Amino acid sequence: MAACYKAPTVAARTMDAIKQTNPTMQVLVKPGHEATEVPDVLTPRVAPDTTGVDDRDKKKNKGQNKKRPRDAKCTEVGKSLCLGLIRNNKCPWDDCKFSHDIEAVVVARPQDVGETCVIFEKFGSCPFGVNCRWGSTHINPITGANLFKTGAPPADYDMGVKNGFSIKTQKALRSRKYPFFYERNTPPDQFTPTLTLWGGQILPKPPVVAPLNVSKRDPDDVIEAQTKAYEERMAVAKKEYEQTLLEFEKKKTEAIASSNTPFPKKTKSLIDFENKVYIAPLTTVGNLPFRRIMKKYGADITCSEMALCANLLQGQASELALLKRHEDEDVFGVQLAGGHPDQFSRCAELIEKEDLEVDFIDMNCGCPLDLVCDKGGGSAMMQKANKLKAAVIGIGNVFSGPVTIKMRTGWDEKKPFAVKLCRQIQGWGLPNVAAVMVHGRSRTQRYSRLADYDYIGQVGASMDRGAKEDMARRIPLIPNGDVMSFVDFEERKRAGVSNTAMLARGALIKPWLPTEIKERRHWDISASERLDIMRDFVNFGLEQWGSDKQGINTTRRFLLEWQSFLHRYIPVGCIVEGSVPQRMNERPPLFVGRSDLETLMASDNSADWVKISEMLLGRVDDDFKFEPKHKANSYAKQDRDGGGGGKVEG
Repeated sequence: MAACYKAPTVAARTMDAIKQTNPTMQVLVKPGHEATEVPDVLTPRVAPDTTGVDDRDKKKNKGQNKKRPRDAKCTEVGKSLCLGLIRNNKCPWDDCKFSHDIEAVVVARPQDVGETCVIFEKFGSCPFGVNCRWGSTHINPITGANLFKTGAPPADYDMGVKNGFSIKTQKALRSRKYPFFYERNTPPDQFTPTLTLWGGQILPKPPVVAPLNVSKRDPDDVIEAQTKAYEERMAVAKKEYEQTLLEFEKKKTEAIASSNTPFPKKTKSLIDFENKVYIAPLTTVGNLPFRRIMKKYGADITCSEMALCANLLQGQASELALLKRHEDEDVFGVQLAGGHPDQFSRCAELIEKEDLEVDFIDMNCGCPLDLVCDKGGGSAMMQKANKLKAAVIGIGNVFSGPVTIKMRTGWDEKKPFAVKLCRQIQGWGLPNVAAVMVHGRSRTQRYSRLADYDYIGQVGASMDRGAKEDMARRIPLIPNGDVMSFVDFEERKRAGVSNTAMLARGALIKPWLPTEIKERRHWDISASERLDIMRDFVNFGLEQWGSDKQGINTTRRFLLEWQSFLHRYIPVGCIVEGSVPQRMNERPPLFVGRSDLETLMASDNSADWVKISEMLLGRVDDDFKFEPKHKANSYAKQDRDGGGGGKVEG
């Protein structure tokens, strides 16, 4: 049973006490847990060979590891076997070009990683058959035949994953033959909301009529003539407007009735984010198995990793896979990034036409990556309000769900403009905008220094004024950044900033954070409980990517990427009481945990992360190397050498 730790006071730990001028601080650990040298349980560091390397060629320890080693091409014994034979013990094709010598594969099979195949135990069959690294559970040791709990192969290997694309659709996208309503490079001014189905709230605007301009000093006949002319103009304008409304309703009815138009026949309700725990889109680490972990520990709303519109429209399988949803995710959105309105609208139309189970679309206007911004997407989209508006309208015309917009405070921290942009969004009056999320950092700031919640408060005040002036619905504002405990969330809540807990790095470092927020407690979780969380992730990963060698490699890589964040957690029981809870800007010191496993989990050496992965996925090959995607950057220049897990892009 997990211990419940209550800090004696949080008054001294308010956000006001954490100065922006000194953003990186050291957490104080209890006596007996300090470490002046690397503990014996950790792997000693080996200095890299820099012979012949010019100092000018050495890169700084920040940004992304773009030239890191990749997984070697899988060369497992049974890779060339017929898939039908592996799964169902029978080849369904007459002219199959793959090997059918399954007995030779049985002889050459390596030793199993473990005794129990989690896929077979859960579903009663394993589609990886003789290639499964836990295959002794469900294969005939002599013939290699796949075994089934029901005695017969299933009609379909359903793993609870939704939102797949057919081969036909992928081919149509790759050949640019998929039928879209909006053409490529459609100008923003052609995205009009005249056919929106969002409650019919957006109607053609009445024509402008010159006002009556008379003076009491004018003669009576002049006043009478001008008044009569004004009334005639008003009558003509009213008649024209009534005719416009009739044409609008006619077009709307025709669009709904026609099967040749993309307009949805009905719309979904707006998402209620109030008092919810929302897991932000997280590139690379926000994969489907991780989101299942989040659901297990109390998250209410989840969102896919950032998907690039251009890659989706090209039918790239790896990008289309990002839209997959597990049945455990009851409220699920997909995040799209693009630089043009037609890209957003075409992707939204694709989601609608293919009947994907997507509750909302999140528009990425915050990604700081050059790869995205240079093409007009991410943070660059914030600077193009007209394009952003056109994209929201285009999505609303073809997608039955609502839209959310995730942005930053601006491009440069010295010139933030989210106040102005959010006021514009509020003034657009578009009924399909469910919420606006603001990350309290600028694009150039990326993930350094604390999120600026004072500025986010100004954004909210501006939207409040706009809603009152326009007598319109106030679009919910959800802040993002630096929530790492229930104390952090409740400080924002008391300040009136938000009632929604939007979690990003905090959930990566502490995947049990949704539970802490809902139960209002600091969970002094044990090392064995944390290992169980990783074990759940591994099991979910094997379901998602496979229990063969390739699936193990993929699962291990994503587990190691996640560990570049997990290692930054400092157990509550090891921190001096006045320093609880740990804050996002507090870097972990070198310390000794309450067990060897806890000490190992705190290591920032990727070699130790590999050790932990071997506890769950078996030994790695002798030539295996891992370098995290993201280098440490959020602790300024005080980080120790090596390690990773500084930031999440997207």
